[in-house]
Amino acid sequence: MSREEVSPVDPHETLYLPMRRRFVSEYVSNPEGVRELRIYYGLKEITIEEPELQPFGENLLKQDEFMAGSATTWTNGEPLPWQRVQELLTALVKENILSREAPKAATETAYHKRLLQMEAERVAPTEPLWWNPDTAHVTRTLTGRPLELGYVEAMLPVHRLAHPAIDAENRHVGESNVFPDTMRMKKETEFKACPYPGSRYRDDALMNVTALRSMTRHWKPTLQGVLKMREEFLRRYPLLPDGRWRLGDLHAFSCAVLALPTLMLMRQHDPIPNGTMDPVLSSIFRVTDGVRMVAIYLMHLPEQPMPYDHPISAAELLHLTERDNHFLSTRGVCAGPPHMVDEFFATMLDGKPLADGSTPTTGHDAEIPKAIDYGLRGIQHYSLQFNLWSHMGLAYERIREQVLKVEDPSEGPWGKLRKRVELDWKIIIPTRQHTSVQREWAGDRYVEMFENAQRGLPGFREDTLVRFKPVYTPERTAQDARVAQQLREVLHARAGTPPGGDESIIGAIADALTDFLAKERSVVGALEDIQRHVNVLAGREHPTRRFTNLDLAIHLNLRKNTIGVMPYLLEVFKEQLGIIIESSADTTRIETAAVASAA
Repeated sequence: MSREEVSPVDPHETLYLPMRRRFVSEYVSNPEGVRELRIYYGLKEITIEEPELQPFGENLLKQDEFMAGSATTWTNGEPLPWQRVQELLTALVKENILSREAPKAATETAYHKRLLQMEAERVAPTEPLWWNPDTAHVTRTLTGRPLELGYVEAMLPVHRLAHPAIDAENRHVGESNVFPDTMRMKKETEFKACPYPGSRYRDDALMNVTALRSMTRHWKPTLQGVLKMREEFLRRYPLLPDGRWRLGDLHAFSCAVLALPTLMLMRQHDPIPNGTMDPVLSSIFRVTDGVRMVAIYLMHLPEQPMPYDHPISAAELLHLTERDNHFLSTRGVCAGPPHMVDEFFATMLDGKPLADGSTPTTGHDAEIPKAIDYGLRGIQHYSLQFNLWSHMGLAYERIREQVLKVEDPSEGPWGKLRKRVELDWKIIIPTRQHTSVQREWAGDRYVEMFENAQRGLPGFREDTLVRFKPVYTPERTAQDARVAQQLREVLHARAGTPPGGDESIIGAIADALTDFLAKERSVVGALEDIQRHVNVLAGREHPTRRFTNLDLAIHLNLRKNTIGVMPYLLEVFKEQLGIIIESSADTTRIETAAVASAA
């Protein structure tokens, strides 16, 4: 029987709640002020508004198995009518929340078997690939374009750089979540089903037991290191008067913690050789990176507005992590036992001292101030990079509006261009950059992150603050008029007049590209300016060649086939029409080439 054809529940049959320990619940007031019981189960949400049914929801969460008819008594008053209870229970069976069959213990899931099969078939490097000093070799190998070490942070956010590094236990710092995945070697890893109550309980994706064993061995010095980093960070960014964190400061602190091992790996003089990192440092990175991901996710939700200054406590962070399924990923679930998660949140957010009274230390305390500077510069880079992708989403929207006007069912240039833009649009939709609401909300958060990052840097004065928005509102110049005209000419030469003869389509596409290119040049220049400071921190010479948009686009190429990726707009015109556009802070150069037949 299909899911749509579930038979009504009989009052005498036994029902099972196999994943009861996975449910998370809360009472909230909706926009109309009505108190609701919300129950979260994976990506599913049950909302109960009726006060007389809320005891039903509360009692449901206490059952492993029950006789269906007994659910009529789950009330604070008169028994519920069987017909109403039957509707509720049948709906829950239909959604695979309740089961008619007793659960069977499983040590491996079909989903995990598929992951193992994919891992066995994955083409992985057999020798370590590492950025320092081989950035040019790595980017050429992975994307075909070499990039100098002195521009790597302008291309890839600091918080992702250490992922492929290998520690002294021969484990990637990023474990199964190494970014980019093409740098991840195959490592022997033990997995098992998660036994912990909450959102990850017996999830189809398993937990990494190998990583848990390592974390457990180094747990005390890991907490010591986080406490020491916390001391220095709070000297720059004090807590709110009630002792809570600003959400944006918590994100910045997480980035600063990740920056400590990253800078020690990436600096010019006396870097940690790849393969020798102290496992305490890799443990500090792994456990903190999860907090960073939750914090940035929360700041980017316009439907649940939490801007930079939103207060957050350890209890609220834990609740939101459970509720929004942040203990889960496509490759596995968080392996940390609940007591370790609680202890880490209490240490990080509340400054809970270690039980034995030992002195906080990372073992590399002298490096902390410079590492925090490096992390804050990394936030500036990150804000500029990702806000540019938001503006690229707007440019895609404008160009899509024009190509959809073209009625060209043939395989001609306009038909191919329209098809390609539509394919890219499907990729953009999951990123939410196709909506003005998401773009504007995220843009405001990037402003806050970029500007607050400066306030923690040594010697900062408010009158020296570099504002974010002017980077994205460059003044129009004669170069923009030249670029627009050149784009009109090259689009016409390469694609011809649109079917139907509407020449205004070419002009509108050229204008959308021109506007984006003006912003892109400005951002590329701002990224290079910040990179000069980063290179001083890392003890490197700044490259003599100018940083370009194609260097920055390496980032998007590394992210291909990952969740939330944005396609690079200019690749559309290169691959479909042979139009190559390269910009530095000062100029945009447009050339043409043959279109590859496989594009």
